[in-house]
Amino acid sequence: MGTGKPRGGPWYGEFRLRLPFERDARREYPLRGGLGQHQELTGFVYRVTVEIPTYGPRQLTIMFPRRYPKSPRVFADGPFLGRHRFGDGSLCIWYWRDPPEWKWIFEQGLLTLINHAILHLFKEAWFTDTGEWLGDEITHDPQKEVA
Repeated sequence: MGTGKPRGGPWYGEFRLRLPFERDARREYPLRGGLGQHQELTGFVYRVTVEIPTYGPRQLTIMFPRRYPKSPRVFADGPFLGRHRFGDGSLCIWYWRDPPEWKWIFEQGLLTLINHAILHLFKEAWFTDTGEWLGDEITHDPQKEVA
């Protein structure tokens, strides 16, 4: 059986490309995904509820913008901690100058991205409670760092 002719456009428009990207995440979470909009961005949006250890459930919105389809923006409900968020409210999970081994890359799949977000949200909650950021921290002006 052939894979069919590619239709063009971003990866998320091709089921045969999207399925392996989502597979592990779908085993762990009930994902909701589809073309949509979040804030001013248009592209492919995933919504998933995750459990932050000790702190409870949070709703993630993961947006793969049409303009940069392999560069997601990850948003979370709940308290906004500007010091560790970009100006648009998305999580500052990694910094663009971080070494490659600290950053998520598309080939790692959606589950790994979700796990990065869970860790980040745990660190945010811990910081809110204790004033201590766990691990390495980059301090920057979130208003200037909207990527």
